Amino acid sequence: MNFLLFFRRSTVICLPLLAACAQTALPPDHPAETLGLPDSFRTSGSAERRIRWWRNFDDPVMDRLIQLALRDSPDLQAILWRLEQAEAAARGARSGFWPRLTGRLDNTEQRFSSDDFEDSDSEGNSWGGSLAASYEVDLWGRVRAGARAAEASRLAQAESLQTAALTLAAEVADTWLQLLEQWGQRDLLRRQLETNRKTLRVLELRFGGGTSSAADVLQQRQLIQQSEQELQAAEADIETLRVQLAALLGTSAERLPDFVRPDSVMPSLPALPDTGVPGQLLLRRPDVKRAQRELLQGYYLADQAWAERLPAISLSAVASGGGTAIADILDGWLLALTAAGEGIIFDGGQLVSAQAQQQAVVQERWALYRNVVVQALSEVEQALIREQAVLDRLHHLRERERLAGLIAERQLRAYSRGAVDFLNVLTATNDQQSLARQILTARRELIENRVTLYRALSGGLPAEDLPVAEPMELELYRTEKD
Repeated sequence: MNFLLFFRRSTVICLPLLAACAQTALPPDHPAETLGLPDSFRTSGSAERRIRWWRNFDDPVMDRLIQLALRDSPDLQAILWRLEQAEAAARGARSGFWPRLTGRLDNTEQRFSSDDFEDSDSEGNSWGGSLAASYEVDLWGRVRAGARAAEASRLAQAESLQTAALTLAAEVADTWLQLLEQWGQRDLLRRQLETNRKTLRVLELRFGGGTSSAADVLQQRQLIQQSEQELQAAEADIETLRVQLAALLGTSAERLPDFVRPDSVMPSLPALPDTGVPGQLLLRRPDVKRAQRELLQGYYLADQAWAERLPAISLSAVASGGGTAIADILDGWLLALTAAGEGIIFDGGQLVSAQAQQQAVVQERWALYRNVVVQALSEVEQALIREQAVLDRLHHLRERERLAGLIAERQLRAYSRGAVDFLNVLTATNDQQSLARQILTARRELIENRVTLYRALSGGLPAEDLPVAEPMELELYRTEKD
């Protein structure tokens, strides 16, 4: 009865404090719905979206490379262990819902001696023990808010892993496409260089016969030098891309898989996928879900800061006993029950400032969430615009290459008749060769842009595609002194 009276009086005393505190309201379940989303994207296809979007390209090498990267990437392993930390922190935060139980057992030996009497030394042995339990009454929801904040952090970290996995898959795909392009550029430059050398041999023969000038020969030699320089640049780009690809796989260029070969071909452009509804996109994109979890965590932390300003009520019980033998501890024991209330009377505004800080964090994360939503929609729209633009450019490049081939052929016939200078032939040939290389680049940009679109429309990957946490062997932590 005394405890109930104490509790009632404490509640009355705390009412003015409650009036001075402001609790943060929780956000809506789907805050993106408050941002005024468009009803649809500018265009859409009919092809089904696949979870493993890279398999749309029907490229087995790309598929194997991405699977290896998802399994062995050190970056993903680091994020995975951050997820393990968040899960441990969430479990620790939930421990506040339970009482805390501690035990103590002690033994004391005593020796007494006196100079007044011989053989007066005596010994004593005593045992003591106690069992204590304490529990915080979560009256204001401080423990609950902390546990929910930790759980929101765990879920946000899980979405970070998904986001990193999708980003890694896109980076591997882009690097592989760039490597395919450079292999194609190297083969094309080799063919062009051989053609230019044949033309040089013909010009040298004509020069010996007096039908070509020295300037014609020098101009063709200059074109060969340009082709050789571009071929060397392509070789350097190939080696650089091999190193980049190996780094994404968590290995070195010397240990790249054998199936990474230059005889691979650039995949074709798949059918345009169904882009769906913008609102559905935001519900499945892991980066948007991560921002939403972080926003929710901010709300819970602000709620916890609000509860920190209110008095804390705790209950405790201690059972203790003792005697000359260990069995005596259970024969006679004392039980003490305590109910305590504790609150800050004056702290110079520290707790008020802490609550204001957390409320500012909520505003910051709300702004970050809006930015993630806007960027998510923008990525899809930009990819759709770029795809059509690259398709148009590729069409014009192919038509220009066809016309350049006709022009080069006619200029060569006219030169053989002496109707035009060799500079006309050289210009037409250079244009044709340059357009052929531009077409290779445009084809790569087209497929690479589709990777961006798939990445922008993608949700999370299956659990079996994500890495598994593998603890480091303890021997790796030991030093030479050990």
